[in-house]
Amino acid sequence: MSILVTGGFGHIGSWVCYELIKRGHKVIVLDRSRRNVSYLKDIEDKISFVSADVLDQASLYRIFLEQRDSLEGVIHIAGLMGGPLFGTNPRQNVYINSMGTVNMLEVSRLFDIKRFVYISSGSVYGIRDNIPLEDDPLTPADLYGAAKASAEFFGLQYAREYGLDFRAIRVYFAYGPGRFPSELYPLYKAIFSCLEGRTKISLPAGGDQSIDFTYIRDIARAICLLYETPDVMHRQYNVSSGICHEIPELIRKVAEYAEVEVELSIGPGRIMPRGPSIDSSRLRNELGFAPEYDLEKGVGEYVEWIRNVTGKICL
Repeated sequence: MSILVTGGFGHIGSWVCYELIKRGHKVIVLDRSRRNVSYLKDIEDKISFVSADVLDQASLYRIFLEQRDSLEGVIHIAGLMGGPLFGTNPRQNVYINSMGTVNMLEVSRLFDIKRFVYISSGSVYGIRDNIPLEDDPLTPADLYGAAKASAEFFGLQYAREYGLDFRAIRVYFAYGPGRFPSELYPLYKAIFSCLEGRTKISLPAGGDQSIDFTYIRDIARAICLLYETPDVMHRQYNVSSGICHEIPELIRKVAEYAEVEVELSIGPGRIMPRGPSIDSSRLRNELGFAPEYDLEKGVGEYVEWIRNVTGKICL
């Protein structure tokens, strides 16, 4: 039996696929195009790939029909990443993240898929000074967060009305191999671009904001753990490292662990409408999850990946 992973060649999705195969699962990647991912190269023969868009309901139906005898569950990650660009094309981007999820829920219902894990985001909590728990009210502060929250609500209704084993896991600021800092949103670039040789870092705001970045492989393990657990007490779980840093301090620590020096110019206030972290004690207490990477270990592995992929000593 196989697990279908939408967006399986993306940043989070590729590590989820890696972790699933490491745990002995068969994986079907549903993505719009195949992407060469260095850490999947040695196991790519264990991955089946189907090309489709989650907005194309007819293609989804055809794929599920073809795979119906071997498909046991879905991990739905496909969607657009949050950041300043999300609001530049609001209707289309909200449609992809919300209706793309509804399409996957509906085809899963039609083909009686037993388990559906949705990768949500800590953005559903919006601006907080505290660290929210899963049962705290959802108060998204931007369209990305609103789209993620709406997708969760749709999933919960599919669980109530159709018996779908829907589970959501809210991720907070992933970092690590799979994407270069220069490919991602401004805050990520500022924090990790020293790993690509950038030494002058500037942001218009963020000097008064704390953020919790979690290593990508810890997030992938948490997602797989939530999928594999036969019975869970809740339908929504947070995952984070649990360690917050003020943004200037975080940049300096990344540079220190990467053994480079940086010059900072960061304005006051918040750079993104987010709180410092999200509480993942439910995941720890009920499923036994604990992060394996602290910032120093994560940055070290990230540096090695960049060096191996580029063939350059970036630092």
